[in-house]
Amino acid sequence: MDKFQKFNASNILVCRTDKIGDVILTLPVVNALKEFYGAKITFLASEYTAEILEGHRAIDEVMLYKPDENVFQLAKRIKQKNFDLAVVVFPIFKVALALWLARVPVRVGTGYRFFSLFFNKKVFEHRKYAEKHEVEYNLNLIRALGVEVKEIKFDIFIPNYAFENVQKLLIENGLNNESYIVVHPGSKGSARDLKPEKFRELVKKLSEEGFKIILTGSKSEKQLVHFVGNGLKNVYDLAGLLNLKELSALIKNASLFISNSTGPIHVASALGTPVIGFYPPIKVMSPRRWGPYTANRIIFIPNVPFECKKCIGEKCKFFDCMDLINIDDVVKAIKEKIKVDA
Repeated sequence: MDKFQKFNASNILVCRTDKIGDVILTLPVVNALKEFYGAKITFLASEYTAEILEGHRAIDEVMLYKPDENVFQLAKRIKQKNFDLAVVVFPIFKVALALWLARVPVRVGTGYRFFSLFFNKKVFEHRKYAEKHEVEYNLNLIRALGVEVKEIKFDIFIPNYAFENVQKLLIENGLNNESYIVVHPGSKGSARDLKPEKFRELVKKLSEEGFKIILTGSKSEKQLVHFVGNGLKNVYDLAGLLNLKELSALIKNASLFISNSTGPIHVASALGTPVIGFYPPIKVMSPRRWGPYTANRIIFIPNVPFECKKCIGEKCKFFDCMDLINIDDVVKAIKEKIKVDA
């Protein structure tokens, strides 16, 4: 038996310092660790994602990752906490080195980075091949310690104030106890997106069918959201008006959530809301790895006769493959989905 499988942790640090969706897909790790060890669990996260972790049943403390902080300052903060186990879900050099400098006894991470020498429990899986879902890759880090994962759970906590604030906002916009669809047209550049023009076409057709559409986005996406919904009936623009807990409350009570491959789609699937997602035909961005982790989903991928390479931020030499997604097909799928779920 591996010596680490005999290890009994009581004070654990889970490190995931990237985006919202990535953090959501790490929540099954903290749940499994809590159930297996019964330990105190601290989550090292960026300031941007920390809010979504507040109140989570398995997380005792959120520790902020500060990009401007040097590795020695980070190591000092980690050392003060006396962790006996650290699981680095998103591997970055500064975190790996800081854990080593802090002399955390067990440091789990990938075996395929140049800085993997700072981990003393290495897991050898190439995520770039997208052979598994990100949730499974994450859980395999702790399975290597002998942790039993009996059930995959997310357990996003939404406080009452978030539901109350959202309800008040909906009433102010003329929506009261009516079913609605949330459409989130933006992303943080995680993958090739469906174009704003396509989202406007989709929202227009849905609104003409009588569906109530709520558009969401960050403050920086207000212009995009305005373009998608401007002048359309049955469409309500809430871009920039919701924090992460309020957005979660809005999504929780939606009849359907629609977006590109971006963080809120993982919030929706974790909350049990049916989802429709648009994904590019690129292996590293595929729904096999990054799709919403739920059976209650419909995924649209453009049908191209070749496998694309990474193209974020680049103009395709031939055409934008995402334009091949037929919006009439999407509308048909939505109508059938909502009819079935009604």
